Amino acid sequence: MLYATRVILFMLIFLAFLAGIIWLQIFLSKKQNKWLGLIIPFICFMFSLVAVLSWPMYTFTTISSVTENGTQIIEKTVSQPEKPGILPMFASVLPIFILLNIPTLIFLAIYIACREKLKLRAELDKMNIQDLG
Repeated sequence: MLYATRVILFMLIFLAFLAGIIWLQIFLSKKQNKWLGLIIPFICFMFSLVAVLSWPMYTFTTISSVTENGTQIIEKTVSQPEKPGILPMFASVLPIFILLNIPTLIFLAIYIACREKLKLRAELDKMNIQDLG
């Protein structure tokens, strides 16, 4: 029972955090400065680049094992996997890059929607001023 309450509490905290980030994105996108709305998508894009650029570090690991019996070394094995070519590396990194950029695309969609509303409102204000004048 305690485990279930922790999971529910964690999910509620996570959803509140997610809602806060979305609210912040909407708030920044509605500001007059157009660069403020691009901060969160830029951060998401940078995280995806860091993950993609660090991916080869985990594919070229060297594995070594030593078996000891008291003070005597019985066997020492060093295994280094063969380095894949560019195409297999690209094929393994591309899905990760696309997957990690889903939040970037969502935040960019929020940004574009908010900016379109601001443009429409500015055009309506301009038309109202022309009608009054």
